[in-house]
Amino acid sequence: MKAPCQALILEDDPVQMDAAVRAMREVFLEPIMARSPDHALSRLRYNQPVLAVLDLDMSQAPESQHSVDDALARLYERFGGCFVIVYSVRSDEILERKRIETLHPLALFVSKQDGRLALVDRIRRLMGVRFGDLLLKQGLTFHEPSGKAFPHSVGISLMLGAALGQEVVLEDTEAKAARRMRTWLAQVGSPVRIVDHGRRCYALHAAEPAEPAEGRGR
Repeated sequence: MKAPCQALILEDDPVQMDAAVRAMREVFLEPIMARSPDHALSRLRYNQPVLAVLDLDMSQAPESQHSVDDALARLYERFGGCFVIVYSVRSDEILERKRIETLHPLALFVSKQDGRLALVDRIRRLMGVRFGDLLLKQGLTFHEPSGKAFPHSVGISLMLGAALGQEVVLEDTEAKAARRMRTWLAQVGSPVRIVDHGRRCYALHAAEPAEPAEGRGR
């Protein structure tokens, strides 16, 4: 069995942590739990999450040398295949959002004032997106017509990027997985293609199905 893809959760409130953990497990992601920015940065040394949920308020966290800002910056600089949700009351403020976007321009926002169900719903929707004839389901990328799955986390990253209209920056090992996915897409007969935009930036493109020969020239 393939190990599940990972999701980082930086949250100092045990109740909020529990809700986020349950949501990740529901969509077949392995939660990587961190109660402080130091702990989150330590976990990122050994893990490669595809999704991260970060609270901005660390008032209940153990003492930490680093801040949530440091974690956001690290995720943006080193984890292009990881999509970030900032889950905080503070992010409701326009100036705070702008400040966060200087650290991680692609961060998504969910307000804690909307309740835990809003976060759970956002995670469910992200991990169930469709693109072309591909579908995210049970933590895997499925080709719906054939029912075949591509098991690598790069598939999830590219699917999330396609759903959000973003290119995905991949490390060398992930770029190799993207090339394997390109071969897999051809094998299952999907019109979806992986486009290499250079500088390690990749994206999915839904090519138009080929027109039947008898339909040409009409």
